[in-house]
Amino acid sequence: MIMRSTIAAAATAVIVAASGVTAFAADYPQERLTYTVAFGPGGGNDRMSRTIVDILNKYDLYPNDIVVENREGGSGAVGFSYVKRQAGNPYSATSTSGNFLGTPLVADTDWTYKDFTPVGLLASDAMFLVVRSDSDFKNLDDVVKAAKEVRFTIAGSGSAGPERVTASLFANAADIEYEYVPIGSGGELVTALTSGSVDAVVANPSEVAGQIDAGTFTALAFSDSARSTNHPDIPTFRELGYDFDFSLPRGVVLAPDLDPSVQEWWVATLKEAVSKPEWQDYLVKNGMSGNPIWGAEFGTYLEATSAKYEAVLKEIGAIN
Repeated sequence: MIMRSTIAAAATAVIVAASGVTAFAADYPQERLTYTVAFGPGGGNDRMSRTIVDILNKYDLYPNDIVVENREGGSGAVGFSYVKRQAGNPYSATSTSGNFLGTPLVADTDWTYKDFTPVGLLASDAMFLVVRSDSDFKNLDDVVKAAKEVRFTIAGSGSAGPERVTASLFANAADIEYEYVPIGSGGELVTALTSGSVDAVVANPSEVAGQIDAGTFTALAFSDSARSTNHPDIPTFRELGYDFDFSLPRGVVLAPDLDPSVQEWWVATLKEAVSKPEWQDYLVKNGMSGNPIWGAEFGTYLEATSAKYEAVLKEIGAIN
């Protein structure tokens, strides 16, 4: 009798294990979601996070309450660490940004991108290489030729951010040398290029879109793996024969150690969310490209982008 009971229990366990994903998916979600923003109110990560949550609420895509909590500090370290510690909790989510990859490379954190469940890359924060429209640089080959003949200056915001990474990846792919000029803000970048203080700038599309539309600046190339959905006429570096791409991940991840069905539910839900007009408006207003990547493929993207970021930071001496 005891043996029969043991065998029956074991058989039941096997059945439950085999059907666990389906059963869990049918029950999920039933609880309040905590959406952690790892930065302060009003910043880029906060705007993206609240846009997604507003869409989920407006279209009843999440059948329960969503609480947005700002847990800022340490360039994202505090908030991302909090979500990482929610391992096994399917009701904890956060948005990624450049710091999601950059902060663990330059600081001693208790997490990296590997510690999270990837859901989706919703927007690409990629860069333009921009010149003055009245300059002698009509295409990327003109830039390469000039850089091989004379001192060539490229400016970007900050000394070790995505602008510097993009400029260095381009220089490596083109086998050129350049002088990088770190500048504090997008407005100062525009001023530097307008005045002729630098030959070119690497900038977020939102920082130079006005000058491009006015015909003052010309964007020669885009650093993402696909053309910008807002500026589809501007080719990528790779299209022009320079074998690299680089963009920062505006996406969504969940806490670690979750049932695969939770990831699948969120992939399906966010696919619907990014199809809404409010998300398309967000992309346009923030100068971002909407070429989404989902699930495990997003995890692969994070791995590749982190490796590029780390290699360039080592090359320029920002990290050992």
